[in-house]
Amino acid sequence: MRPSPSTSPLVSVVIPTYNRAHLLGRALQSVLLQTYLDYEIVVVDDGSTDHTLEVVKTFQNDRVRYLRFERHCGPSRARNVGIQAARGEWIAFLDSDDEWLPRKLELQMARLQGTQDLRVAAVYCVCDELEGSARRTVPSSGVLHEGDVFDHLLRNRRPPTASAYIAKRSSLLGVGGFDEGFPSSHDIDLWLRFSRAGNHFVAVNEPLVIKHNHVGPRISNDPVAPFRGLRQFDRRWGPVMKRRLGAEVYGRWKAKRRKGIQQLQIARLQAAAAKGEAASALPHLVALLRLFPWSLPSVFQGLSLLTFGHFMNGFRVAACEEVPVDPEGGVSTAVDR
Repeated sequence: MRPSPSTSPLVSVVIPTYNRAHLLGRALQSVLLQTYLDYEIVVVDDGSTDHTLEVVKTFQNDRVRYLRFERHCGPSRARNVGIQAARGEWIAFLDSDDEWLPRKLELQMARLQGTQDLRVAAVYCVCDELEGSARRTVPSSGVLHEGDVFDHLLRNRRPPTASAYIAKRSSLLGVGGFDEGFPSSHDIDLWLRFSRAGNHFVAVNEPLVIKHNHVGPRISNDPVAPFRGLRQFDRRWGPVMKRRLGAEVYGRWKAKRRKGIQQLQIARLQAAAAKGEAASALPHLVALLRLFPWSLPSVFQGLSLLTFGHFMNGFRVAACEEVPVDPEGGVSTAVDR
């Protein structure tokens, strides 16, 4: 039997979730199987309409605390509330559709405690991305940089998910946490601001996180959010990227991001069409028409999916408040006040 956590654990694991009851249990179990024990878990339910609370209750573990918004407020708000509610000195993030390997916290906390760099305020690790039966390591070199990593982050040489990071709570609060005005790309925006503020990183250069790629329910349900996030990110960081890395690198980065957004919309259309859900497919088709009107093949594929349920011609493919956390631990609920 594992010992109960102290009232001041060293690590707080923040798990934001939105309509992922079918995935949340896997994420929670991966934390509870950690070899490192000095942690608590803060689940922030971002207005889910499924049985998320029931999933949390099944664990009956006093390490787990539960906060709930009565309506959907967005991933940045959920993560910021988790940071504010945390009791730990260090914040470990875990997306509710990802999972950790058992020694994740142990190895990362040992790396933090072993560094001589007094400016270190974060540790990250290599990830394995899993999509169906395909699995790849990110970064493919298996090596993450340490120290001042600002330019490496600009080049996107980083883990692809917040689930790979642990950061000092005081330093996160010092940069204002996640920008709640970003509909997407809020995680890399945070780590860029975090690094630019003078915070250094250390790394564990082995895969400790499994990032599951899927097109199901996401913590952000706005089909246009990725493009709006790209535009906001470009306004904030595009000039910095061009100045530090050059216009050519910036141009390749922007083209790759736009292509990724385009492919995401097609994938979501395909998933909805496969289930015969025209109503849920329609917003993604509208997003394609709005964002990529010049890309006739993509629009044609989208129309084919919506109309016929498959590709044609051989294509393939406001205030959101929380109740104070129960000081006795365990599961507590929240309301919109």
